[in-house]
Amino acid sequence: MKKRVMVDMSATLIHHGHIRLLKKASKYGDVIVGLTTDEEIKKKKGYDPELSFDERKEILESIKYVKEVVPTPWLIDEAVLEKYNIDLLVHGHDNSNQVSEDKLIIFPRTEGISSTILRERVMKAYAQKKSQNILLTPGPATTTYSVKLAQIVDDICPREKEFGDVMKWISQELTSIVADNKKYTTVLFGGSGTAAVESILTSVIPEDKKVLIINNGAYGERMCQISNRYGINFSEFKSSPIQPIDFNKLEEVIKKEENLSHLAVVHNETTTGLLNDLNKIGELAEKYNLDLIVDAMSSYGAIPIDMEKQNIKYLAASSNKNLQGMAGVSFVIAKKEALEKLKNVKPKSFYLSLYEQYNFFEKHNQTRFTPPVQTMYALKQAIVELKEEGVENRYKRYSKSWETLTQGLKKLGLQYVVDDKHHSKIITSILLPENLDFDDLHDYFYEKGFTIYPGKVKDLNTFRIANIGDIDYRDIERFLELFAEYLNHKD
Repeated sequence: MKKRVMVDMSATLIHHGHIRLLKKASKYGDVIVGLTTDEEIKKKKGYDPELSFDERKEILESIKYVKEVVPTPWLIDEAVLEKYNIDLLVHGHDNSNQVSEDKLIIFPRTEGISSTILRERVMKAYAQKKSQNILLTPGPATTTYSVKLAQIVDDICPREKEFGDVMKWISQELTSIVADNKKYTTVLFGGSGTAAVESILTSVIPEDKKVLIINNGAYGERMCQISNRYGINFSEFKSSPIQPIDFNKLEEVIKKEENLSHLAVVHNETTTGLLNDLNKIGELAEKYNLDLIVDAMSSYGAIPIDMEKQNIKYLAASSNKNLQGMAGVSFVIAKKEALEKLKNVKPKSFYLSLYEQYNFFEKHNQTRFTPPVQTMYALKQAIVELKEEGVENRYKRYSKSWETLTQGLKKLGLQYVVDDKHHSKIITSILLPENLDFDDLHDYFYEKGFTIYPGKVKDLNTFRIANIGDIDYRDIERFLELFAEYLNHKD
């Protein structure tokens, strides 16, 4: 009479390691699988198995090496062996079952596979999946599945040291993209990019001083609106949204302004894609001893920036554009020396007080108020992926997409508003033909998995296409093909 040999397993995800173990066990007698129940797995592992007990039992019963499948607890003891009349128990080298040694056979596990490893492989494969929704918007951008999945973490109180360490790592890595961590630091906020800009403007301008704001688009204008709302002393230097800054005129204005202490500019004006020359602006700031404030929302993480060489004291950016993270985190990168001086400047905002947020983080590795926890984990993963690709390579990828876009637009007879030599190669503002309606165009693309964005150039009927995020030139080619079909249909 054959011996009854029990192989105990959970088999939440059945794989070739299980088959090999069952095959070995069958040489000792009839194999009885002691299959862990759903309740026991939930109690031990904290989750419901991917396959229910009945589903796992059905699969195992179909394997030729298996005689019978019976329900068992997580750990096997002598009582279980007696209940099912078992002569021998087979287990892997990690055995913790309480049975006598004379009834126990230990086999080494198959290397490189387990339900946990298989689960990780599935998640990794899923993370590599290409998004079906292509955002051709200037932010949020199309994200990788691995960034999306990074948000699925165990619940954690953000005041725990573990989460503080995550934010510290994020802060240091964000700083290192544009500056030296010894001299500069990143101050994190929950909120959109405007929160970071508002934090700077409401925190760094002394009551008796003034900021000169270069306004050549909707986001330069927004800085003026923020300053006006808070009663910040500012002057506005208006410049064309589609032509480069006249630096001679700018310098003349700087010379005439009284009590001027700060100069503010949008690096890549998201309205049009116009790229303002930070080198020249930084030189002017240094020449006239002005603290330079840069809104780098649409340039940071793609277009190289060197805060020290370009004399930038305060830089604002966010998680959801070239970083390719999720929306919800904004940040200010600033010179530590400048931040320390802010202790003597009364902030106009409570929540967005730059010095208080910086000082609190320096002391406690925590933000003053509750941060967006899951979004931070997504940002951490996005930074990892940026480091893997490299800022220069990311900009090359974006540039190739932009070249594909602009060449295609020309073939379609469409015009964009900023000349190539002054273009950021990230956001393109396109003139909408008179016979086209933006809402109709938007809905057409949206149904086909592409999202486009309305324009913001005064006196010009435009729409915008951004070529940032987890996309490449092939996605742009598909967009252009669809655009050609749309235009042909309208003719």
